[in-house]
Amino acid sequence: MSITLYTRISEELARRIASEVYPVGTLLPAEHALAEEFDASRHTVRAALRQLQDLGLIARRRGSGTEVIAARPRTGFSQSLGSLEDLVQLAAETPRTIHQTQEVVVDVGLALQLGVGPGTRWLKFSSTRGAEGQPRLVWTELYVDAHYKGVRKLAREHPDRLVSDLIEAHYGRRIASVAQTISACALPATVARELAVAAESPGLFIRRQYKDQAGQIVEASLSYHPAGRYEFTTTLIREH
Repeated sequence: MSITLYTRISEELARRIASEVYPVGTLLPAEHALAEEFDASRHTVRAALRQLQDLGLIARRRGSGTEVIAARPRTGFSQSLGSLEDLVQLAAETPRTIHQTQEVVVDVGLALQLGVGPGTRWLKFSSTRGAEGQPRLVWTELYVDAHYKGVRKLAREHPDRLVSDLIEAHYGRRIASVAQTISACALPATVARELAVAAESPGLFIRRQYKDQAGQIVEASLSYHPAGRYEFTTTLIREH
């Protein structure tokens, strides 16, 4: 998948901040200097800086320049219907076990399911979650933009963290939103075997699309939960 120029610029600046080329408390080069260095327009540079600002790495003050205020991005999500804090908590309490990692080119059917372009290249992680000695809670097939090949190692080193958090922390690519679709399903035989339940038994299917500020999908996941092993709660509040 192609990466926009402003994303490449924000990733490079995030790397420089993390490695203290630009330490906390110092100023980034001026917009015109960055535009010249990266052979980009001022508009593109501003979009890159906006990503860094949204990550909490910099603060932009008129007349004072762009100050580095943190070496690492802040993480976490909020949403209107139910909080993704539950998802983060699930990751922390039930570490991920990766069973297989491979680079794939998605066909038309899978591309439609994920919401990405057919023929695009992705890193596929097949994994489960569950406390040691307890039944597995979920089987997940996670597809990550192949640009982030280094996340293979990071995902194995940090089984208690979401891959989206690792991308933000190590690459500076901000995940601005997560679209989530939940539906009932009959568990496919291959998935049911991994979860130690009967094939075609009832389950919960969840598709998540992790998007950057431009609405581009950075990663997408397909998760299967056996009946009775996962609960998702939402609260609806009357506005008037």
